[in-house]
Amino acid sequence: MAAAFALPQDQPRHEPAGRRRALFALGFRPFYLAGAAYAVLVLPLWLAVYGGHVALQVSDALAWHGHEMLFGFGAAIIAGFLLTAVRNWTGGETPTGTPLVLLVLVWLAGRVAPFLLPAGFAAMADLAFLPVLAVALAQPIFLMRVRKASQRPWLPLVVLSLLTIANLLYHAGALGLWAEGVVFGRHLALGVVAILISVIAARIVPSFTMSGAGVFIPAALRRDRIALIVLVLAVALDLAAVLWPLPPLLLVTANAATALLHASRLQQWHSWSARRIPLLAILHIAYLWLPLAFALRAASAWSDAVTPAMADHALGVGAMAGLMLAMMTRSALGHTGRKLKAGPVEIGIYGAIMLAALLRLCALLHPALQWPLLLGAGIAWEAAFGLFLLRYLPILLRPRIDGKPG
Repeated sequence: MAAAFALPQDQPRHEPAGRRRALFALGFRPFYLAGAAYAVLVLPLWLAVYGGHVALQVSDALAWHGHEMLFGFGAAIIAGFLLTAVRNWTGGETPTGTPLVLLVLVWLAGRVAPFLLPAGFAAMADLAFLPVLAVALAQPIFLMRVRKASQRPWLPLVVLSLLTIANLLYHAGALGLWAEGVVFGRHLALGVVAILISVIAARIVPSFTMSGAGVFIPAALRRDRIALIVLVLAVALDLAAVLWPLPPLLLVTANAATALLHASRLQQWHSWSARRIPLLAILHIAYLWLPLAFALRAASAWSDAVTPAMADHALGVGAMAGLMLAMMTRSALGHTGRKLKAGPVEIGIYGAIMLAALLRLCALLHPALQWPLLLGAGIAWEAAFGLFLLRYLPILLRPRIDGKPG
């Protein structure tokens, strides 16, 4: 395992100033580290709060926990991914250097503001990050030379706009301006994350599987379009159910159809062929949590034996965090000039986050064992992101080993 942390022989040595420049050479570097560090620091605090050992100076500790999972940790990783992806998609520049430092500070301000400022000012500090990020990404998108406007990669701006609305609604609820704001905002954010996972996975999983496993995966544009439409419909109905009582059969049908359509993608993507390649296998395994989450939503609409929280955690921990770690490791290796190969540490990261998701669901299934299962899930979560920091902190602080920028 020591070899996994060793400095490659062909990597040039740089002065400390060079390392400082390397950290802010591309968006994935500081935001992956910040998101992973935040994941490691905040979860023990939440477990202490949940166990009654610590009292947070926030109006609703449970709502704060859900908010920070999505708009703290999740937003940081999404920012790192989009700042890097948009640069690749458009050929334009995304923030680096001082502008990137300022962007990270805006994100950080939103994390500490609830403990330092009155609720209204804390909400404004938190709400600033996603719009500022959207503005930063809009420039290369609009400057991109295309024949038709439809050829521009609008997805990042749509996603960030919807997440901003979700965050605004959450804060409206937290400030007492709308009774359903917190729940509606959380459901909207989870729905946007599910849609983002579906769209991005459709682009990368077949491509990476074909190149990595040497299999042919035919394009299925119509099938993907139908799967996305049904997913959007299920999300819309989930949001509507927050405001009005809907027939359970309607919710069951929409969510079950979403689960079946997205589970069938894994067969289409030749998931079995990726089983011996950890860097590929984790993409397929983590994606499996998406249809599982919607299957649990269908079950919760039909029976009280399954709680909606199970679906939320399957989506948030299994699918979102699992795929984020999969992409964080892959892109960190690729964008620093290293081979796309998972070693023992990466395998440990993937195994730990999947274990965290399983234990978190088991904690909801077995109330008598809830606390030890929650602790087990927390330890697995800490292991996943702790191992990521241990492995990738030195990598992300150093310039690319091939001497290229980024």
